[in-house]
Amino acid sequence: MIRASAARRIAAALAMAGCAAASPSLDDDPAAVARRIAARTRDVQIVYLGESHDNPYHHMDQARVLEAMLTEGARPALAFEMLAQDQQPAVDEAMRDGADPAAVGKRLAWVDRGWPDFEMYRPLFDQARRYGLPVVAIDLDQRTVRRIAKEGLGSLPADERSRLVSRLAPEADRERGIARDIETAHCGLLPAGAAPRMVDAWHARNVTMARRILQALEQAPQVVVIVGRGHQAPGGLADQVEALRPGTSQLVVDFVEVGTEEPDQAPPGNHIVRPTPSVERPDPCAPLRNR
Repeated sequence: MIRASAARRIAAALAMAGCAAASPSLDDDPAAVARRIAARTRDVQIVYLGESHDNPYHHMDQARVLEAMLTEGARPALAFEMLAQDQQPAVDEAMRDGADPAAVGKRLAWVDRGWPDFEMYRPLFDQARRYGLPVVAIDLDQRTVRRIAKEGLGSLPADERSRLVSRLAPEADRERGIARDIETAHCGLLPAGAAPRMVDAWHARNVTMARRILQALEQAPQVVVIVGRGHQAPGGLADQVEALRPGTSQLVVDFVEVGTEEPDQAPPGNHIVRPTPSVERPDPCAPLRNR
């Protein structure tokens, strides 16, 4: 059941985003909502479809929105946070291969790299094949992310450090908020002094993804980005894109689990909130406590 306060917040968010017709009711026709969202993407260069990685409803909605865009004639590049840049040759080979599309997940070591069941993402890859869409690997390689998180950005060579440092103007409150979110995500169990390094790693990933998306935009009229909704937070991916190329038109579509993830305030006009059912999860902190 949708709590009244949650429904009001989501309704306000949708209204301010110019998508008030997409009611917060979970009984809305998903295909109709997808078409309304797709209509908002027509003149946008970058569209983010932000997910909770393990929520199948988010993946179904992503595929519906992309299909609605494709039906209207859009031919975007499809960019994935789940694929690191150094995987691009493997991605290109997998998408050219005429073998069973289900084999794509194995070719890309999807689950081995820590992502949820590839079958939830497979419809997007099927759409890319069917319509001939470029598939772009955008994330920073895991080795570099781990090094920054463990040793800090200063441990990298100067040229690499310059390429990965945040492009945003300093803002202490924003950085403290990002650090709090990271500490919360790690159940308050991070070692002392780890949070600032992990903030740097988070920024480095967003800067890397932003650069790759802008590169893809030079080859395609539009880019649809499949990304965790945490990267859509203030100071995240869209902000890094704006810092790198001011004036780039962007639309954030945020798939939000009703009752657990609803926003506290209405987002700006380039942000659509799409409420979805939540999923049951085991205690995410248990493995960290045991470790």
